[in-house]
Amino acid sequence: MDASSTPRTWDELRRAVDDAGCFETAPMASVASYVLHVVLSALTFWASANGPAWAAVPLFVLASFLFYRLGWIMHDAAHGGVFASAEANRRFAALVAGTLGEFPSGWRYGHNRHHAAPNVRGRDMDQSERWDPERRYRTRLGAFVGVLLLSRFRGNYLPKTMILVGLRDGYFCLRHHRANFSRELTGSLLGLGAQLAWLTVLFGAWSPLLLLAHTTIGLLYLNTVFAGNHYDLDSFDEGDAREIPFAELQVRTTRNYPDGPVARFVFGGLEHQIEHHLFPNMPRHGLAKAAPLVRAWCAARGLPYRVDGFAHCIDAVLRFHIVDGPR
Repeated sequence: MDASSTPRTWDELRRAVDDAGCFETAPMASVASYVLHVVLSALTFWASANGPAWAAVPLFVLASFLFYRLGWIMHDAAHGGVFASAEANRRFAALVAGTLGEFPSGWRYGHNRHHAAPNVRGRDMDQSERWDPERRYRTRLGAFVGVLLLSRFRGNYLPKTMILVGLRDGYFCLRHHRANFSRELTGSLLGLGAQLAWLTVLFGAWSPLLLLAHTTIGLLYLNTVFAGNHYDLDSFDEGDAREIPFAELQVRTTRNYPDGPVARFVFGGLEHQIEHHLFPNMPRHGLAKAAPLVRAWCAARGLPYRVDGFAHCIDAVLRFHIVDGPR
């Protein structure tokens, strides 16, 4: 990209990514991906139950991983990035969320607060554990268990599972989108019931414990990807954040992972978290195309454009939660 074509203002960047086709939707690819992931995860659970004993645990973990990749599809649809129609996005997000056992309206409420104020203390609801003085540990292992595997609620530690996330988002839905609550509760119960029923068919009486393990693997996967994008970066109180322009706040509190086919599969678009935060409704497949334009815009504005390996990011997250670690 030559200097004359480098976007320098926010409006120029928005026009550039639009002209590059970064907002073009591909709905049938997402619908096919949804069906494929449901089928593949079900088959992999079957293989875990019926294959050799040495492969049971790895296959179970793989099945949960495949199933919870649906979270990236829900994320895309809830942001309006799958269909051109807002109503179609809403319906598809509800379908995928229900499959996961989630409440799409409640999830969207909390997640939109994160996008409006990333790493802003008191406002970013997806980052609140960062500022809990009790969430400080003496070793990386302690931080891994205490931050990535456990939740803290009213002084009590609970295992992090997607079920707890669903309860939180169900509360948000009831409080802030009450008209949707009955419908979304039905969808959530049907989704969790279908998961439990399939595990019961395959594993019998072990199914409740295995459902807990399955939902724990899912949250460890999704939450760890998200944590590496944000946790240990700059944070602000509300007064300071109001003085920072929207785009600058997004860039200063966000980082990417190195791109590539494996990264796109594992991280579901969040390998380009900077681009996603600047353009939340951009379809996932458009984020990589937007990246060179965003990088050039950041350079022209003197803003950081962080790209760090996933292992480095998670290590930084864990060090952040160690007593006397970096803040």
